[in-house]
Amino acid sequence: MKKSLIFIVLLCLSLGLYSQDKKVAVMETKAGQGVSAFQANMIRGGMETAIANAKGYEGFDRSAFDIIMKEQNFQRSGAVDEAQIKELGQMAGVQYVLVTEAETESGYLYILAKLLDVETGKYGKAYDKLCESNPSAVKQACLELGERLFDVTLSYHTVATPSKPTYNNSKTKTIEEKTIVTESNSRIGEMIVFPDGTQGIIFYLQNGRGLAISLIERELKWDNNRKPEDIVSLDNIDENNHPFIYGEGIASTQAIIQQLGTNAEAASWCTRMGEGWYMPSSGELYYLMTVSKKGTALYNKLNSLGARLNGWYWASTEHNKKEAMNISDGGTVFTEDKDSEVKVRAVRAFTE
Repeated sequence: MKKSLIFIVLLCLSLGLYSQDKKVAVMETKAGQGVSAFQANMIRGGMETAIANAKGYEGFDRSAFDIIMKEQNFQRSGAVDEAQIKELGQMAGVQYVLVTEAETESGYLYILAKLLDVETGKYGKAYDKLCESNPSAVKQACLELGERLFDVTLSYHTVATPSKPTYNNSKTKTIEEKTIVTESNSRIGEMIVFPDGTQGIIFYLQNGRGLAISLIERELKWDNNRKPEDIVSLDNIDENNHPFIYGEGIASTQAIIQQLGTNAEAASWCTRMGEGWYMPSSGELYYLMTVSKKGTALYNKLNSLGARLNGWYWASTEHNKKEAMNISDGGTVFTEDKDSEVKVRAVRAFTE
């Protein structure tokens, strides 16, 4: 076994000479009481997925790293020793070791992900996430943590998918591939799971039509272009004009992406969550902020999931070629330079 360990280490070191990517080893998740082996493996797998999709990083073979851990009698059930993790990373010939921990409480799962720099022996990046304990929620939380750790946009349609969407206390039927909800008891602030496995919280529901807000957010530019552009198919409006029009953000999101291409950072991120997701219009976003104030069911639900709206968010509504609309969690409407990094949440429309 010692010879096999030496061979693995030498092989990894030699391969590093031919790769400029930074190698990352992902440790087995330290699982607290109540965290299942399946959940722990999902967390580790989610981090490995992020590394595989991150430019400039390369994942280290899991089995090889586990052999090294076993050889060193390193037990993840005990306290995490930074010096020992650094030593393990040096033996594997990696630049970083990703450490994950998980705890569960009252049906919710808390995940902590930390990236240790092997050279310094210190944690450079650390992010945490609170989510429901079902598989699709855990998967989505891991993808978000991976995005933040490695600055990469992942495809959310890869989330584990149920056979059909589930609505709390609802009965569903499928007609011509469109899901219709009947006898629905869904209300504002309740979770909805779509056919592709992505999730949202309902914030509008009227006359059989609903809107859901994503649980995740990013800070991105509206337009990452050196020369400001006016979106020719969008009307330029001011901060006093934000009427609610159901689904208006769909057309504006498409127009932004069509004209700006890869420079449409915020709009493109919303659509990459999966089919049907888009960047909300100023009217939709303003409505969201009015129904998510402190004490409401929507606020309480988002807060319990660690996904509370906080700060300023982009709308897909344009002010002029230089500025676009953004709205605060308190409902204040203003304009901001398109090349500023502002938070963004995706919205998805659905019908009952």
